[in-house]
Amino acid sequence: MTQLLHQNILTLFGFTATTSQQTKNELMSRLIELVEKRVLVKILDRMTAVQQEEFLRILEIGTDEEKTVFLQSHVPDVARLIDSEVVHLKQQAHNFGKRFSQAAA
Repeated sequence: MTQLLHQNILTLFGFTATTSQQTKNELMSRLIELVEKRVLVKILDRMTAVQQEEFLRILEIGTDEEKTVFLQSHVPDVARLIDSEVVHLKQQAHNFGKRFSQAAA
């Protein structure tokens, strides 16, 4: 898991040095959004309905500190959840890159 976590996801998708920076930035923005959504779903799945309401309220109007404190008290392994989702996405990217290069050959 650690090895894949540290690999460059753009490389796993088959992007090269010749790929435009704008294209890379757009992909990274979309990937970050995807990871955030996946993590949010996992976090909410662990909470009661009352906790979910409170967390969604904090996400909407709370400060970064309030968000951090809430997560630390209700989802102490949030960093592991994030790492797990990043690795999962990178595995998907790796598989996509392999299939794409095989199809191009």
